[in-house]
Amino acid sequence: MKIFHLFLFATLVWTIWAESYVEEIFKWKKVTYQNLPQSANSYVGPYKYYIPENNDIASIAYHPASGLMIANIIRVRPGIPATLAAFCVNEYSVGSSPALWGFPNYEVNALIASDFQEESDDDDDDDTDYRYHKKPIKYGQNYHYHGSHNYFGGHPIYQQKPYYTLKPITTKSPPQKPYYGLKRIVSTYATTVSEKCNRAYTIDVGVLNYYGNSTTVIQKPAILVFDIPLNCCETRNFPLVRKSIFPDDIANNVPFGILFFTLDYQSEDCDDFFMYITNPYAVTIIVYDYKRDDFWFFNNHPSFAPVIAESHMVFDETLLYDYPVGVFDFALGYPDEYGDRTAYFVPGASTAQFAVSTAVLKDKDNAPANYNSDDLVIMGYRGCNSQTARMAVDYTYGIVFYLELQSKRVRCWNMKKPLNPDNIGVILESSDKFLYGLSMFVDSSGYLWFNSCHIPILFFTDDPLDFTEVNAKAFRVKVSKAIRGTVCEG
Repeated sequence: MKIFHLFLFATLVWTIWAESYVEEIFKWKKVTYQNLPQSANSYVGPYKYYIPENNDIASIAYHPASGLMIANIIRVRPGIPATLAAFCVNEYSVGSSPALWGFPNYEVNALIASDFQEESDDDDDDDTDYRYHKKPIKYGQNYHYHGSHNYFGGHPIYQQKPYYTLKPITTKSPPQKPYYGLKRIVSTYATTVSEKCNRAYTIDVGVLNYYGNSTTVIQKPAILVFDIPLNCCETRNFPLVRKSIFPDDIANNVPFGILFFTLDYQSEDCDDFFMYITNPYAVTIIVYDYKRDDFWFFNNHPSFAPVIAESHMVFDETLLYDYPVGVFDFALGYPDEYGDRTAYFVPGASTAQFAVSTAVLKDKDNAPANYNSDDLVIMGYRGCNSQTARMAVDYTYGIVFYLELQSKRVRCWNMKKPLNPDNIGVILESSDKFLYGLSMFVDSSGYLWFNSCHIPILFFTDDPLDFTEVNAKAFRVKVSKAIRGTVCEG
């Protein structure tokens, strides 16, 4: 018993010690913007142009060489001037609240009055001719169960709030080239920065999903790639490298669920990589071969699905919500002699972790369900309340980090060890510091970055953000210090 108590005491001491190195770099009670191109009280369709109570920074990405930080503001409410925004960190002190500006500019982030009409008369652009018609349906045929039963138990039929079915207003075949030129960015969830190639990657879902019950597709979802020049904080010039529109068989399957993605470089060539993209609402894994400009997707495997019993979430003391989301994020292991990696993946509503070789994902012949089911394996469980939103990998120490939705902790796992609760360390314990985050990454200087936001308030309630409290934060911690003394150290 004494040994057990000493173990608990030592664990507590190390956790407090590790947490002391976690820095709150920036924080926002209210998201503000620099040099808005129109009056905050002007209208776009039926809504005010800027409604501060509806703006929250859902995720962040950082480019250390230029000092650029990119922020995603999801359009789940009206009054958001820019869904993709940025600021330069060198212009602000630690602990301050930077003002944002539209990335790459305000013009392409702008909504227009016709976006809120039932149909579009714009037939000049092949990616802007779709609208949602308000017809309630379930999430998708594979969302909660596969075939006639639920592989994970629970209710065989589980009805959530209705979403809406996509109906094309016009039918056109898109041009063969994926690059259209950037005209509009409608709504983004996350951005990934490649320091290797000085680029920023994001996905515009093309959808307005206001208050979860008024959904409009403005244009087809697309991958956007921007150059990040080293002097961009002076020039604010971000050339568009590519815009690649998702094909219809993917774009029409709950497009606002195309959330997060992981880059898998195959060589030193900046155009030679795969993107592994998740759609937790459609319960699919999407693969994009950037070099060959080709898409395919995987479905119909139980590891992609949520566990209904683990989908009941708590945001704070007042908000409880159901979030039965499937496969959410990837973390990639080290490459083998053939350039393939173990891809670790997690459903958002699950405490399990699964793995598949990227050799399976990179082979289009295996899609959508032609793979060997045994190629996708369960590694184990991370423990109670360990439902995870995002993961990140530090290859110097071989550590996977987890940003946990339910426990409100940041934790770690050493890839050399078996995956079980005893081998999961704590970087940041549950506290009022961190509530809910949608971004996590390790930069070239060995810092682990992550964020905290109040997106569940905006997505699951009709309440405005409370400006008496901090609604968004950006954290960082040196990986070497964060894992020291924890089970993740080695």
